[in-house]
Amino acid sequence: MAVQGWAPRTKILMHPSTDISGDITGGFVGHCGWSSSLEAIVFGVPITAMPIHLDQPLNAKLVVDLGVGVEVWREDGSYKREEVAKAIELVVVQEGGEQVRKRAKELSARIWERQEEEQTSAAMKKLEQVFGDQTTLNLVKL
Repeated sequence: MAVQGWAPRTKILMHPSTDISGDITGGFVGHCGWSSSLEAIVFGVPITAMPIHLDQPLNAKLVVDLGVGVEVWREDGSYKREEVAKAIELVVVQEGGEQVRKRAKELSARIWERQEEEQTSAAMKKLEQVFGDQTTLNLVKL
């Protein structure tokens, strides 16, 4: 799918076609703005990076260094359609992109695990505030 203008990124990144754990493999092509990069990482979608200016080149480097994306090679600051197609193919289909797809899923899983741990910890603290330390000790014993 190609969208011109504003796109509902979260909805797109959550779409089953971007789920790289099954037979269907998808990816996210973007300029590597901070929000879109984080959203793709959180949802485990590999990134084809096409930075233009400001923070985007640094964010693209981070995406590549984290192993969750590939940056499109450009000549004289211009993107060539062949290079864009090559990078997308690598990220989404080719065997050489397997590590990127795998790393995207792994990092996403770690983020979600951490979030669950933090939510559990916050819930336990709230229980302690309401019922005192004894409640937490009893729950841990269960």
